[in-house]
Amino acid sequence: MKKLIILLCVVLIGCEFTEDPVGPTLPESVSALAFVDSINQHFYKLHSQNFENAKTQTEIAIAISRKNTWPDKEALASKNYGVVLYMQGNYEPAQAAFLRSYDLYDSLSNKSGLARVCNEMGAFYRKHGYEEKAMNLWNQAEELAKEANDLEALGTTYGMKGTFYWLKKEYERSDTYYFQTYDIRVQQRDSVGLGYVLVDLADMEQRKGNLEGALSYLEQSNAIRRLIGDDQGVTDNHKMIGDLYMNVKSYARAISFYQQCAQECLALGYPDLARKSYDSLASAYSLIGDYQQAFRHHVMAEDLEDSLFNLEKTRTIDELRTKYETAQKEKELAQKDLTIQRRNLLTASLGGGLVLLIILGVQRMQRQKLIHQNELSLEKNRFKEAQIEAAISSQEKERTRFAQDLHDGFGQMISILNLNLKALENENHDRHEVFRESAKLLEDMYQELKGICFNLMPQTLIKSGIVAAVKEFASRVNNTGKIALETDFFGLEKRLTEVQEISLYRITQEWINNILKYSDADQVNIQITSDQQEITLMIEDNGSGFDADVLRSGSGNGWRNMTSRANLIKGELELDTTPGLRGNTLIINAPVHFLAPHQNEVLV
Repeated sequence: MKKLIILLCVVLIGCEFTEDPVGPTLPESVSALAFVDSINQHFYKLHSQNFENAKTQTEIAIAISRKNTWPDKEALASKNYGVVLYMQGNYEPAQAAFLRSYDLYDSLSNKSGLARVCNEMGAFYRKHGYEEKAMNLWNQAEELAKEANDLEALGTTYGMKGTFYWLKKEYERSDTYYFQTYDIRVQQRDSVGLGYVLVDLADMEQRKGNLEGALSYLEQSNAIRRLIGDDQGVTDNHKMIGDLYMNVKSYARAISFYQQCAQECLALGYPDLARKSYDSLASAYSLIGDYQQAFRHHVMAEDLEDSLFNLEKTRTIDELRTKYETAQKEKELAQKDLTIQRRNLLTASLGGGLVLLIILGVQRMQRQKLIHQNELSLEKNRFKEAQIEAAISSQEKERTRFAQDLHDGFGQMISILNLNLKALENENHDRHEVFRESAKLLEDMYQELKGICFNLMPQTLIKSGIVAAVKEFASRVNNTGKIALETDFFGLEKRLTEVQEISLYRITQEWINNILKYSDADQVNIQITSDQQEITLMIEDNGSGFDADVLRSGSGNGWRNMTSRANLIKGELELDTTPGLRGNTLIINAPVHFLAPHQNEVLV
């Protein structure tokens, strides 16, 4: 029944995309605005049929948009330009294009556009191994897409998150995201998106060992992609079908699809996938014993070497070359019986030398590994000692300040109260006036004590939680008139654990106090947001940027204390600041731990 629904969607959705693809140029009668809109609107069709043509047309759209000061159109064109450069393997200019698009969308406060470019940048960073940056961008994209009510961008975010968790083998999470993406694509009648999510569902079936189910999903995806003219998507699917047959050891079928994929990649100008297809062909030929073809395809893959990805395994090529040459030599040795013993001796000597070199190499690697582990252990110990020192120093500093507050504040007030009480012995004094002054003095002492207690441990934090405590702290700061402090909270309907609440509050308190002491900022925003897996504290100010390394390596204990607090809740602390520019951001991401309902009742 599910397959019938999908096929029905293919027919209904695909009907909207049967027009001819956009060519490399438009008639002269078409205006510059119409040309740019056409290139931006049909970019998917352009790059799915020919990367180089898509790159050229998008460059023209960017130039026209910039000349006519159309930031919204330039933002979209820059995002598209980054996509096609990324697909071609030109990663450094692709990153620059993505960042340009982000800045333009940000200046326009275009949340939908920001969500889409965050999705692409997340994919970029994931491929380069920066998983944390990728997930932060996808989380940002998800929030922006929801605020903009952009289901298409939200579906893309879920699809990319699904792939991320699939690669980490967290299949329960990846499957959930895949099904969410599928529901959105069907709801929107989005042929392009449906073509992608069907591939994800095929991955899911393959993992479960259901070859027929996986092939069925890929065939449905291909049906959609052929209907909308997505040659690149069809090529991607051919590589996946080859992988499916490879996994079940149907090597002949796998080779057929790999060859088809490689030919299509060269026609599209898609070197990255062509390289992978040649690698797969080499592996398949090697498994069936055809080392000559295996070696030939590895050499073809080497010719497509990507400077940013070390995908080539030189050792594998050498082994294949050795096997091929050995096979050729064995044919010659079969005809020359007199030379068999000599060649065997030579081969044994080379093998022994190779084994010796391998043993020496392994021993050297083990020594280097031990040295590195020792250095890492020493560094960890030094870091722990620094944390302990910072904690002790911070406690002593708090005790000194507490004692000084009591002495300077309460000491003077108690002395004055004592004088007032002694004045009652003098009948010439107005006892009612003495009583009023003493009562006012007691009220001042109460307020002073209340302030000291708040700094030590706010009762609001214990009784009502982090949200109420931060709001109260912000109110006290605002009453000073030094800065304007705003607060935002999301997803904190339930109480956090005591350790998390105290740690987040102390980090907030420490950073705001630093801003009050050292920064020229007059506006600060505190945001605390949470979902089911993670809680994020973000503090932004409009003060001047500074050198973050100086702060981290300084003699003060403030940064060490905040780091210790973050480590205590298994959080990651990041600081975004640039000398010479205004605006600083402190971010802490940590696994969230909510209290059970009965624990909330105990705290209250």
